[in-house]
Amino acid sequence: MAAIFHVLVIDDDLELRESLRKSLVRLGCEVSIADTAENGLNKLQNEQYDAVFAALCVRSVGGRYIARWVKQQSSETKFFIVTGWKGDLEPKLLQIDGIHDVIHKPINFTEIRDKVLEHLG
Repeated sequence: MAAIFHVLVIDDDLELRESLRKSLVRLGCEVSIADTAENGLNKLQNEQYDAVFAALCVRSVGGRYIARWVKQQSSETKFFIVTGWKGDLEPKLLQIDGIHDVIHKPINFTEIRDKVLEHLG
């Protein structure tokens, strides 16, 4: 069976990457992993992804920077910020940065499933 979506996960936290990977594979996605922002940007330059899941805080380059870069390169790629931040993130600023939605830590399969279905179909 072919993967439904080609997805990139960018995070320097091994446990979070693995949790996201397992959830996305369970949904039928083909998942690529990047353990740094630089590795993620390199992968994005060389491959097309349906969606990117990146931590809000990634060493050296923040997730919002990655989102803006993705938005400039491919308006079709959906971008999800992953964060443990419990406060409100301004929806208009997220939209300006090209962020389609927020995934909250700890990773919850139901939340990921619902947001992937909402934004990717």
